[in-house]
Amino acid sequence: MFAATQNSGQIELDGMSDDKPIHLKGISQDAFELFLELTCTRMRAGSYTLDELTKFLHFCDMYQCCHAREFFVSHVFAAHFRFHPAQLIHLAIKYHVCSLFPFAFQQLAETPITKITHAHWELMGNEVFLNMVYVQAALDHHRRIVAAEEPRIFMHSNDCDDPAGCSEDWHATWWNGMGHFLLDGRNPQPYGDAVKWFKDMLFGRVSEGCKDIMFKILDEGAAFRHAEHFITEACQFLLEKLVFEP
Repeated sequence: MFAATQNSGQIELDGMSDDKPIHLKGISQDAFELFLELTCTRMRAGSYTLDELTKFLHFCDMYQCCHAREFFVSHVFAAHFRFHPAQLIHLAIKYHVCSLFPFAFQQLAETPITKITHAHWELMGNEVFLNMVYVQAALDHHRRIVAAEEPRIFMHSNDCDDPAGCSEDWHATWWNGMGHFLLDGRNPQPYGDAVKWFKDMLFGRVSEGCKDIMFKILDEGAAFRHAEHFITEACQFLLEKLVFEP
């Protein structure tokens, strides 16, 4: 096609030579080179910066490159510890990356409010910030309830010789263990780790049979999953309101 115009007297078209490159407005050279690397399956070793991935995502959004968007998401998941959740929330909303939003919001819900700067607030927007505050307040309230109110032993095992003492020591061990692990001001433990450490404690007059029964209840995690469901519901509400697939 280009050869046919060489002797026709027409103006030289963009892309015919290095002197007449094709200009892609709004696309950086780094983003286009990354696209070529992906397309030509010659990806470089090592990680990518958030700036590189953001520019690349902008390119994917402009030209609707679905396979390239998947590349972006996979690299973010692989190196999520390098990015603040507010940055990922911003990208998920701006470029409609539905698969990224739940993961980022989960991380955000677990980020102490003292670690959220004004810049992070502006990145995620008022809607997400307000829901994050509500979620964290609800989770903190639920954590205190779980720490203070142990699951009761309603039916003791056959090997339990002292049901009253068993219940009393179970209560004391729960408060000294789970209460400490969950409410530690310097290093509060997530539910899974708290239960793991709790099982290694000494339980006094609690019989082995009663311990086994109660540990099975803890492993089922009915009380703990309430927090997971709450985060999921809040995330789904924001996802439907703020993010949509192009």
